[in-house]
Amino acid sequence: MFARRGDDIDDGWTSAVSSGFALAGFLSLVFVAFTLLAMGPFVRYDAYFNLDPPPAAWVPFLHVLDRIGQRAVALPILAGALYYVYRRHRSWRPVVVAGASVFMLNLLVLVLKVGLGRSSPHTADPSFFAGGMAYPSGHSANIVLMYGLVAYLVSRYAAPSRSTETLMWGVVACLAVTMVVTSLTLNWHWFADLVAGLLVGGIVLELTATVDRMLPAHLFSAGGWSGVRAGYVDAQWLLRSLLRRPQGQ
Repeated sequence: MFARRGDDIDDGWTSAVSSGFALAGFLSLVFVAFTLLAMGPFVRYDAYFNLDPPPAAWVPFLHVLDRIGQRAVALPILAGALYYVYRRHRSWRPVVVAGASVFMLNLLVLVLKVGLGRSSPHTADPSFFAGGMAYPSGHSANIVLMYGLVAYLVSRYAAPSRSTETLMWGVVACLAVTMVVTSLTLNWHWFADLVAGLLVGGIVLELTATVDRMLPAHLFSAGGWSGVRAGYVDAQWLLRSLLRRPQGQ
């Protein structure tokens, strides 16, 4: 799914890049289909998983678990991983990649929440376009993207052992399951909201990894602005090469 450590960053449309975009497109279609189901046949499953309030003694612990999906917790952990990667790779590229990815996720989730307007479980009404902000879950999307970025960027740029990579991705999966169970128990999201959040996080993570593989290795290695300038120079060179190409070739 993602590039292995030691892989060279692709400079064009290789099979890995094409496969990455294809997978992101497939996940996007799954999200659209799942959303349509959530508006109709899946409602009965949302009602089934709309649990009774948890015992009062559980609530403080559940609130602590819920914080793993908050940006206030996930971003510092991601920042720590980026600092480690920078020390190992001596490149600002992972920082630029992570920053652009997190911004894209938050923008996408906000647009979907406002556009779909689903009510929260507290209203006992799973309707869409009702002015709510429940669908998709930002917490479950954060889990997949931000902790997934930690695993992806460390794997790609810091060359950890295979067992360490497996452990990191296993932790991401465990955190995702924990987030789903916690939000359901606290009645903060419908089940479909949480699944949709996982899908959105997966889409953005796959797009991030694919674009990172596609762009030339030197872009953004010295920071965001240098990457823009380098990209502009590359685009000029490509345009001049195309204009100089003899007709018929």
